[in-house]
Amino acid sequence: MNPVFRALHPEEQAECLDLWARVFSPSHDYFERYFRDPLWQPHYTRVCEVGDRLVAAMQMVRRPVRLRNGQTLWMAGIANVATLPEYRGRGFASHLLQDLHAVMDAEEFAFGLLFTGIHDFYGRHGWERLPLPLYEATPALTDLAGWRFRVAEPDDLPFIQRWYEAFYSDHPLSAQRDDAYWRIWTRWDDPKWRSKFYLAEDSSGTARGYVALETHYATDSQGNRVVRAISLAELGSASGDTDTRRALIGFASQTAHMAGASLEIYLPETDIQQLVRPMLPDVQWLGQGSAMVRVCCWESLYDALEPLSAPAPENLAALGQAGALALLFGLPAPESVTIPPHLRERYPTRPACYSPVDSF
Repeated sequence: MNPVFRALHPEEQAECLDLWARVFSPSHDYFERYFRDPLWQPHYTRVCEVGDRLVAAMQMVRRPVRLRNGQTLWMAGIANVATLPEYRGRGFASHLLQDLHAVMDAEEFAFGLLFTGIHDFYGRHGWERLPLPLYEATPALTDLAGWRFRVAEPDDLPFIQRWYEAFYSDHPLSAQRDDAYWRIWTRWDDPKWRSKFYLAEDSSGTARGYVALETHYATDSQGNRVVRAISLAELGSASGDTDTRRALIGFASQTAHMAGASLEIYLPETDIQQLVRPMLPDVQWLGQGSAMVRVCCWESLYDALEPLSAPAPENLAALGQAGALALLFGLPAPESVTIPPHLRERYPTRPACYSPVDSF
């Protein structure tokens, strides 16, 4: 039977969830948020049908991400690339990806982002690697006297929302989150998912900030499951509250130290230099090497660069997709890209980062 490539029909959501659950380890409840997203549209989920059966699927999410002037751009995130084992090797994923490219280019998306371990596949389809900020630190016990840390409660969300905005409002590439986004994508109302968020309370019992920690596991030589790393996915506090931010980093460091694990930190160099290096001497750049990007609309990039430093640079495409986006967001350029000094002077590096909390 010939395959049919098309948008998902809304009544097929359960079947699509079955497909994703079979291909990946998470169960249905992990993937349901893709369809609960208020920005979801049926043509954002592309499927391949053989006979009366869905055999492959691919998802796109719509995200508003910040520029350094407070404006936002629409980003398209590619996720849930899945083909049933017995139907692999037939080019179904390539066809679905091209279908999503057409959707991305037809709507007001400026660029796409995905995370993958198979760079060659996406590279053949025009995607380019752009490592995003990620550092590794050797954790240590720190003096947290006077501070108490507790798992977030449901009613803490308004505080965390304000702290997030206070910290990330000047961080390009960070996601702009409304209340629906917080509740759906962070699964705030599910205690298991909310448990990654910790609040810091000072000696008076006043909550002053939060940190999101994620635990990564590995298997040792005896087959035992062990903690490989603790990642500081994001943090937040009132503007200028450096004491709280350092306490949050100290809590993350102590948590990793007690677990015998490394500490991964998803913050840009500016924050690392100001907050982390004074506390932890051994900090090294890792980079999110799995990140890849694709420009959907070059005109959108020119329009976004113009207010930052008029006039916009000529021949932006000569930098390549990864180079152009590095310039726009103030990211370090990939090793394969050279940004001319006069352009880097006009568009310097900024505290740009992408939080794992916004994974898709």
